[in-house]
Amino acid sequence: MGILGGIVLAVLVIDTVALCGLILIQRGKGGGLAGAFGGGGVEQAFGTRATTLAQTATAVLAGIYLLLSMVLGLGLGMGRASAAAATPKPEPPASTGPGQAPVPAVPSTPKDAK
Repeated sequence: MGILGGIVLAVLVIDTVALCGLILIQRGKGGGLAGAFGGGGVEQAFGTRATTLAQTATAVLAGIYLLLSMVLGLGLGMGRASAAAATPKPEPPASTGPGQAPVPAVPSTPKDAK
């Protein structure tokens, strides 16, 4: 995966945790999980105008998540494809016609030539 892949993966994990936390503290139309824990966390902390800020931040984090997922997936997929292309394929053995004996791969020495 390499260093760059590790960095992208670390940023993706951080983005995922931030996105989950941001989604959970928002108040949904039905109250959601934020209502179960005592009210609308974002509105209490930042005021009612912060709802648009939370929605914007959620959209931005979701876009970053999508982009990083695609970069990571395509990067790993191309790494496998290039490694598979670089691996030489074994050649099939030479076919022999009917009535011909196969030729040995290693030449043999006569037994009486000592």
